[in-house]
Amino acid sequence: MKATVHEVSLTQRHVWRSAREAIPVQPGVVVELAQDGASGFGEASAFMTHRYNSDLDRLHADLRRIAPVLAELGPGDPWAVWQLLAAELPESPFVLAALDSAVHDLRARLLGVPLWRSLGLAEPRGLRSSYSIGLDEPAAMARKLGERPGWHAYKVKLADPADLTILKELRQHTDAPFYVDGNCGWELDRTLPALEHMRELGVELVEQPFPREAWADARTLKRHSPLPVLADESITSPADLDPCTEAFHGINVKPMKAGGITPALAMLRTARERGLITMLGCMYESAAGVTATAHLGGLADHLDVDVVDLLAVDTGRGLALDGVGRVSLPDRPGSGYLPDPSAHGWRVRAVPVEEVRPIRHQVLRPGQPASSCAYPEDGDPGVRHFAALAAGETVGAASLYPQDPPAPHTVAGLPPGRGWRLRGMATVETVRGTGAGSALLRTALTHAALAGAGAVWCNARSSAADFYRRHGFQVLGEEFDMPGIGPHWFMYWSPR
Repeated sequence: MKATVHEVSLTQRHVWRSAREAIPVQPGVVVELAQDGASGFGEASAFMTHRYNSDLDRLHADLRRIAPVLAELGPGDPWAVWQLLAAELPESPFVLAALDSAVHDLRARLLGVPLWRSLGLAEPRGLRSSYSIGLDEPAAMARKLGERPGWHAYKVKLADPADLTILKELRQHTDAPFYVDGNCGWELDRTLPALEHMRELGVELVEQPFPREAWADARTLKRHSPLPVLADESITSPADLDPCTEAFHGINVKPMKAGGITPALAMLRTARERGLITMLGCMYESAAGVTATAHLGGLADHLDVDVVDLLAVDTGRGLALDGVGRVSLPDRPGSGYLPDPSAHGWRVRAVPVEEVRPIRHQVLRPGQPASSCAYPEDGDPGVRHFAALAAGETVGAASLYPQDPPAPHTVAGLPPGRGWRLRGMATVETVRGTGAGSALLRTALTHAALAGAGAVWCNARSSAADFYRRHGFQVLGEEFDMPGIGPHWFMYWSPR
C-alpha cells in the first residue's frame, strides 16, 4: 500500500463548547492508502491531545515511526493488519484508527462493495442521527435548535446538572427527546437530585456525567438513576467493557477513540450481547472519517453522526443528512467518501504540479520567466507536490523528489536510493507566521518517511535556515552561493 498524509483544519458553524472546552478550529490529518488504482481513507483529529496523545506533531511522528511496518502490509486482511499496527501504536488510538479505517475502506473499494458488506453486516436502513447543541447561553442554544427543527432527538451539552434553565428553554421549541451530555463535568451530589426533573423535561438518557476515573460514582449513579446513563470517555477500547458494564447502562462507541473500525465493531457486538444500550458516535472530524463510522449504524440503538452538518467546512462528499437528520450512505464502494480538492477543510494536501508552480513563481522567482518554475524532474515517477491552503486558496507549495544528494554532500548512514529532495518550498507573505509553512513541511516530511526515505535534503536559502533547523534539519558543509538566487546551505533531515 502506498500511504499519503494530508492535513485538515476544521471549523463549525458555531464555536463548539462543552463543559470541558471551547474549540474554534480543529486540526487533524487524513490518511490515504492506495493500491491498484483505488484509495481508502481514514482520519485522525488533534482532539483532547493530552488524553489521546493526538497533537499534530505526535500524529505525524507516529505515522513516520510506523512507516517501515506499514510498507510491508496489504489490505487483504484488515483484522490481521489491525493486530500488527495495534502492537506498534498502543498509546496512539487516533493514528491506529485512521490507518485501520483506511485499510478497511481500501479493501472494500478493491472488492467493489460498500464497507458494510465487506464487514459482513446487514445494510444499514432507517438511520437517523441526533443533533448536538453545544454549550452556550440558553437563548443562543435555542437559536441553534431553531436552525435545525424537526430532528428526532437533540443531544444537549450541560455544565451543571442542577441548572435546568437550558432544558426548560429548549423544551419550548421542540417535543423531541433530549440526550444530555455532561462531558465529565458533573458531581454526584448535584446529579442525583436533578435526574427526575430531567426525565420530566423529556430527557431520555444521560451521557458521561463524571470523569473517567470516577468509577465508584458511576456505579452509584447506575443503581439510582431513573434514566439510562451511557459511557463515553469511560469507554475507550474493548478493555473498558467490563468496568463499563458494571457502571453504565450503555456505551457510546466512537471508532476514532476506540482505535478504528475493527475494535469498534467488536465493542458494539459485545455490548449488544450483554444487553447494553449502544450509541455510535464521532469525534470532531470531517466526512473522511465519519462516513465510515455510519456503515456500522445498524448495530447502534442511537446514532450521533451530525458532525458533517455542524461543520462550516469539509474535506469532501460522504454521508448525507437531510433536514431532519435522516442518514444516507453514498452509493459507492468502500465508505463512499470522495475527497473534494476545492473543499475548504484542507490545510495541506497533495496536488498536481500545476497548482504549485504559481507559488514558486510568485515567491521564489519573481520577475523571472514562468518557465523558470518548471523543474525538469516535476513529472518523474514518485514525485509528489503539496499545497498549503487557506479558505481553498493555495498559499504555499513544496515538492519532493526521490533523489539522492549530490557529491560531496554525503549523509552518513543514508543507503543509496533512499534520499529524497525537498524543493520549491515557499509560502506567500500573507500567511507567514500562521503556521502554514510548518504544516507544509511537516506533511512533506511525513510523506517522505511513509515513502521509505532515509533522509530528506534541500538547498536551503540562508534566510530560511533557522526555519529548517526548528524542524529538525541539520547543516552539512559550508555556505555557498547559487547564482541569481543568493546564499544557501545544504541541509538534511532524517526520520530516525
